[in-house]
Amino acid sequence: MRNKILITGSNGLLGLSLRNFFLNRNFFIIATGRGPDKFLNSPHLYLNLDIQSPEESEMILAEYKPDIIINTAALTNVDYCETNQSKCLSVNSHSILNFTSYCRDYNPHFIHISTDFVFDGKQGDYREDDICNPINYYGFSKLESEKIISQNKFRSTIIRTSLVYSLNDDINNFASRCKINLCKNEPLNIVDDQYRTPTFVDDLSQAICSVIEKEKYGIYHISSGEVLSIYQIVCNIARYWGFDSSLIQRVRSNQLQQQASRPLNSSLSIDKSILELDFKPTILSKVLK
Repeated sequence: MRNKILITGSNGLLGLSLRNFFLNRNFFIIATGRGPDKFLNSPHLYLNLDIQSPEESEMILAEYKPDIIINTAALTNVDYCETNQSKCLSVNSHSILNFTSYCRDYNPHFIHISTDFVFDGKQGDYREDDICNPINYYGFSKLESEKIISQNKFRSTIIRTSLVYSLNDDINNFASRCKINLCKNEPLNIVDDQYRTPTFVDDLSQAICSVIEKEKYGIYHISSGEVLSIYQIVCNIARYWGFDSSLIQRVRSNQLQQQASRPLNSSLSIDKSILELDFKPTILSKVLK
């Protein structure tokens, strides 16, 4: 019998990528999300699920009994999370509690997507065992979710990633939002003092597959490993789509007056993933060539 994979947040960037990635592999996919299915002509099961609802979660788990759960559902708008902290904590952290009893009783492989924003950005090149110290509520909520998973001691893998993007501009992601803004032919203010290790969504899906196939547990960092300023990242995206990069204006973080603070350098070390998952990262310049 095929292994059953439950994917939460399956209408999002990573959720859609995972559904496509596992399409021709020997898995039975249970895709869940809010609203209509965004995977056109989906060949697999799609169910509406509010992961904040214990009743909805329990009903789906009891009926389908997945062998693998990939939790991609999250609120990721950092400023929204800062001003809507109760909602942020409910979706990003407390929703995990709706899966803990099932995970303890049935022992599926629970794979949870976390973030580089669990770090304060003072150091950079963060390893999996470095001390977490989030400086915004989004990062705090994701660290809380990691703690819930660790405290409940079920079979789990936590994958921290950074600035996930796709070149499919039909799907909402960092690159497509840049394109929308550049299409307006207006100056775009982009910070040049914040550094990330951007992550190609296909790489992230491949890494999750490796975690499943190799039965790896614990914490892994997945990104390109290529440390770039957000200004450099946006300039690469602009060149890829043929926009005038002179529209991109350098600014400092303190000029933006955003609701939430951002870590200055949250770059992730991926040495462990390269060694244990045979992870082969794609650097931004290669994707955008």
